[in-house]
Amino acid sequence: MIRELVVLAALGTAFVASGAPAAASASRLEGARTVARPDHLSTANMRALDNLLERSGLQVQLESLSAGVRVRFLRGPGRLSGRDRVTIDRIVSERFAAEALYARIRLEFERNLDAAKLAKVLEWFDSPLGRRITGLELAAPVSDGGLDAVVGLGHDRLAPRRLGLIERLDTGGGASETTVDVTMAILRSLTRAFQPAVTRPSSGRLEEEFAQARNRTLEQIKHACLVGMLSAYRSLSEQELEQYAQLVESEAGQWYMSVMNNTLVTAVDVAAEATAAELVTAVPQLVGDLR
Repeated sequence: MIRELVVLAALGTAFVASGAPAAASASRLEGARTVARPDHLSTANMRALDNLLERSGLQVQLESLSAGVRVRFLRGPGRLSGRDRVTIDRIVSERFAAEALYARIRLEFERNLDAAKLAKVLEWFDSPLGRRITGLELAAPVSDGGLDAVVGLGHDRLAPRRLGLIERLDTGGGASETTVDVTMAILRSLTRAFQPAVTRPSSGRLEEEFAQARNRTLEQIKHACLVGMLSAYRSLSEQELEQYAQLVESEAGQWYMSVMNNTLVTAVDVAAEATAAELVTAVPQLVGDLR
């Protein structure tokens, strides 16, 4: 899925918007911050998992996400010195390193590994259509989901049945929900770190504002996800989209999407909290720019 690309566009909007607090869904972010590696996994299963993550293009997408987050952090603040920007880039680069995010996601797949479902999903990604779709996703440009992204698609690319298939992919794959949760995780950490205690609402009020902001943002991100998928998959036939939707909606597909989405949100949340905590000390003048 192309949620990682939409995250970057959403962050670009959020960093320059007037700053209502925003949050990730608490149910997605609660739980242990450390994960234990399982003791007994066969070599075959480990090899199959590595193949699956490679075929999915995860490493490349995480590298794109990491680079994009760095750019958005540097664009967001207003008046900063060159030294401050170097410090910000160093901190964000370390905390949002693609290798660290990848390692956490892989470890979570190990903990939740289902050999039968893994085999089915890997078979899909190894198929000609699966490989083609991964290639389309990796080649998709970052878009904010605006009018420019729709121009040139053609009326046949916007037909009701096609739109319905794209909506199935969004719902089944959790693209919009995960995108908003990832985006809000970053903004929530920044808000809590940089908003002065004297002006910060009570904990209950803050959570209420977080929930309201998430609901407002979800509509915008859902639109961006749908437009992004329409553009990325424009060369696919409706039959091919139907096959992809069936995979996403299958038991094996839901296992894959659930582990991937939940772990991505948690990994980004951990990175965002660490980034915000370090930035408060290293670049305190960000107060007022990122809150």
